[in-house]
Amino acid sequence: MGCTLFYCGCEALLRVVEKRVFLYNTRVFIWEEFGTNNFRIGIGHDTHRLGPGSSLRLGGVNLPHDRSLIGHSDADVLLHALIDALLGAAALGDIGQIFPNTDIKNADRNSVEMLQEVVNQVHQAEYRIVNVDCILFAERPKIAPVALEIRRSIAAVLSVLPEAVGVKAKTGEGVGPVGREEAISAQAVALLEKIS
Repeated sequence: MGCTLFYCGCEALLRVVEKRVFLYNTRVFIWEEFGTNNFRIGIGHDTHRLGPGSSLRLGGVNLPHDRSLIGHSDADVLLHALIDALLGAAALGDIGQIFPNTDIKNADRNSVEMLQEVVNQVHQAEYRIVNVDCILFAERPKIAPVALEIRRSIAAVLSVLPEAVGVKAKTGEGVGPVGREEAISAQAVALLEKIS
């Protein structure tokens, strides 16, 4: 009786081991066959304070507003988050390393130019941009009416279709720096594919 149970147990164990070896080999095959390591994901975040003003720039689009974002460059918080996401995905550093606020050349600089420079670096590193997804955290202004314009603006710089650019907005529900309209924040995720 004990031998029968032992034999049955070994047989079952053998089936489990064979299954795991098969699954392992299958995973290795998929990894090597399809090169899943050719994709890179990066995430970026930025926050800028709000101060007196009459407009602000988000995603390369100028929006009339009763306040402005404060920063060393044009303070485009959305593009800054996107720049960090792209740099992170390609392991090329971060926005502070590439465009330090101690460099006079970056004072009041157009963030679209900065993004274009980073896109060029990403392409030189032999990556193509697959898609990006962005979130703006702002109590005001409302982003929905200009979301498509922002997507098109970003897509033009990235050389992708607007369908490859996601832009969403969230309020702070009256809580924290965003909710009290002291700041606007942004997060972005970028997916790159190695092309060589």
